[in-house]
Amino acid sequence: MEKELLEIRQELLDTNPVELAQDLEELEIQDIVDILYLIEVEHSAEVFPYLSIDKKEELILKLNQNFVYDLIENLYTDDIKEILDNENEEVVNRILDLASPSRKLQLNLQLKFDEYSAGALMSVDFVKISDEDNVLIAMKKIKSQEKIAETISYCYVVNEYSTLIGCISMKDILLAPDDMLIKDLMESDIITVNVDDDQEEVTQVFSKYDLLAVPVVDDMHHILGIITIDDVLDIIEEEVTEDIQRMNAINPTEGNYLDLSTFEMSKSRIVWLLILMISATVSGSIITANKDITILSSVLIFMPMIMDTAGNAGCQSSAMVIRGIVVDNMTISNIWDILKKELLSSAILGAILFVINTLRIIILMPSVGFVTAFVVSLTILIIVTTANIIGGLLPIMGHYFKIDPASMSGPVLTTACDAISLITYFGLIRLFHMGGLI
Repeated sequence: MEKELLEIRQELLDTNPVELAQDLEELEIQDIVDILYLIEVEHSAEVFPYLSIDKKEELILKLNQNFVYDLIENLYTDDIKEILDNENEEVVNRILDLASPSRKLQLNLQLKFDEYSAGALMSVDFVKISDEDNVLIAMKKIKSQEKIAETISYCYVVNEYSTLIGCISMKDILLAPDDMLIKDLMESDIITVNVDDDQEEVTQVFSKYDLLAVPVVDDMHHILGIITIDDVLDIIEEEVTEDIQRMNAINPTEGNYLDLSTFEMSKSRIVWLLILMISATVSGSIITANKDITILSSVLIFMPMIMDTAGNAGCQSSAMVIRGIVVDNMTISNIWDILKKELLSSAILGAILFVINTLRIIILMPSVGFVTAFVVSLTILIIVTTANIIGGLLPIMGHYFKIDPASMSGPVLTTACDAISLITYFGLIRLFHMGGLI
């Protein structure tokens, strides 16, 4: 029996931590506890971060006190804080009660920062060395801190006041002579983020400078922690998910789709569905106000196409501007550039659509007169231009007024484009009808 357990343990230790975590998700909580005891705390700490938040919380409550204490000591602070952020009072109390004084101090430091700030995101597990160290002493310090450091790819050089004065890669240390001083090797022009910076600003810094890690400093330039690329990738995934949901009229939700309850799913959708349903009365009112025109069958045929074209054009320009805001740091100061670009592109797009749509109607719908084909195509030209401008300006205006640009590009844009396309269409139809051309 003992031999079998040893074989099972070795097999578990040989399994990639991510894959092992995925396998554990399918088991009952007591079985997971037994496996973690079997592979011991050091390897458990490698697997634990990849478990779902629900499983983590259950395990914190189920594992014995000594194991939880050792687990907290072996986990990186940002992984522990992720559990604390879920605000399960029983779990939070157990972690803080069992954590060592130094670990508790680190966690309490991070908990005081705003949820989506660099301070909340950072890990305090990093390697510090002095500029007066030579390479040999620096290597000893790195080895002594290796187990607690989230990464040793970069080491951060501080003075006696913990002020960040430089950064040096592990590669440079390994290749340098043992007696060379760190201050002669380090890079003093360092990219940093402030502890109060928003997490979106942090992702932009990583993207702009192609970083693997960035130090987090306070206003006095004291280093408080580091943020690594794996944390940034998680943020990007969250932000992209949130933007996709907002652009499709869904209030952002957290967690896996399959784990969401039907109540949570319905709650995330109902608000905007109600708003869109009510706002649709605007389009209904426009149609009702032009009921004398809608008796013309040729008018009704093209309404869906015109509304869809307006919405699609607006969404395209909106998507490009949102990307510009997120990736290229566009601000309200770029509004005239956006307006000029959208006007020029609309002229090209509108002209192409005008010609092709006119030919399509004449060739495929011979019962529809040329004047009607001309009016429909002219409407498309006008609404594509209008929708592109609205789609380009709404996100940048939302960004200026601290509103998520993605929210401005979904339901608001659709409603506006629908109303404008109908007003334009009916206005042109009425004008030509009064002139006896239709």
